[in-house]
Amino acid sequence: MPQTATLDAIGLKYGTDKASFHHNYLEFYEGFFAPLRNEALTILEIGVLNGASLKTWEEYFPNAKVIGADIMPATKKFEQGRVVIELLDQSNIEELTRVAVKHGPFDIIIEDGSHMWEHQITTLRTLFPFVKDGGIYVVEDLQTNYGSMQKDYKGIASATCVDYLKSWLDLRVADDQLPINEVEDAFLRTYGRAVQYLTFYRRACLIKKSFPPVMREISAGQPLMAVGAGAPLRVLAHISEIGDVTGTEGFVNPGADNFTFQGLAVDADEDVLEYRVRFANATWSEWCHGNGYAGTRAQSRLVTGVSLRLRKQAKGLYALRGYGRFAGSAKPVEIADGVDCVSLTGGALCALQVELTPHAQG
Repeated sequence: MPQTATLDAIGLKYGTDKASFHHNYLEFYEGFFAPLRNEALTILEIGVLNGASLKTWEEYFPNAKVIGADIMPATKKFEQGRVVIELLDQSNIEELTRVAVKHGPFDIIIEDGSHMWEHQITTLRTLFPFVKDGGIYVVEDLQTNYGSMQKDYKGIASATCVDYLKSWLDLRVADDQLPINEVEDAFLRTYGRAVQYLTFYRRACLIKKSFPPVMREISAGQPLMAVGAGAPLRVLAHISEIGDVTGTEGFVNPGADNFTFQGLAVDADEDVLEYRVRFANATWSEWCHGNGYAGTRAQSRLVTGVSLRLRKQAKGLYALRGYGRFAGSAKPVEIADGVDCVSLTGGALCALQVELTPHAQG
């Protein structure tokens, strides 16, 4: 049966302060929630109070499971129908994680708990990973970060939750200007590019997640240039957001600018090649050969250049042919024997192809 009552009308019926008589969050949320209304969702709300908002979610989303989480044991009385109550302290990462593992992942999380700054930030950092790709996370009552309310909600925090969200916003808006690999905060480094939008509203912020799986199997892709008749090489690359990828036909090309190299190894049947990589700070790794690995793994140090050369004993026996592609440019760059190949755009290496062709013996 089609649902006709608006979210705000339902909220007014149950008396939640999210309705238009007070915060007026529900009219704002409806534009984001309406397309999901009849889906089988899992919704988590931190902070139960009098249970009015839980009843609102249960009625507005007729096929949803609604989990309310609160520190007060008395809130267990609101557990009925499709509403489940969990007791937790939102300042405790282990308790937040326990509930998330038990009931998640979530389509929607609404954080309306203590409003203490460190609790808002801790809950965001802990629970956002449990939001489904395409799901929504809301932080409410951000006015507690300002003015006369600061003395009551600052607690031990050194920065407000709004300041933290603004740092996140910077990374999303300026995605091609700020080097995310230099961000110290692991949460912001992980999710700085992994949201579709952060939408600020009066006293609240709504965040839509857009994040591919952290680790995935991926093929070596397609060659950058037509493959010649050279001897096959094994190219291993450690790639951001993926891990190690091996190409047995002389190339690794994940096909997207965000899949950037952090290190590599090139292995021929004979030990005839040396290679090194350049980092974003313009320093170079040591020359490697054989089973050597140039670069780093999982240190967010991106490769912005590569150099390949034939070893002394291989000079005159082989011809070396290579190509690299750097983020921000669709055109591959040729790699010559012993010549440093450096990104002209400042972007990181995101594809590599190497071939060895034996010279004809007279």
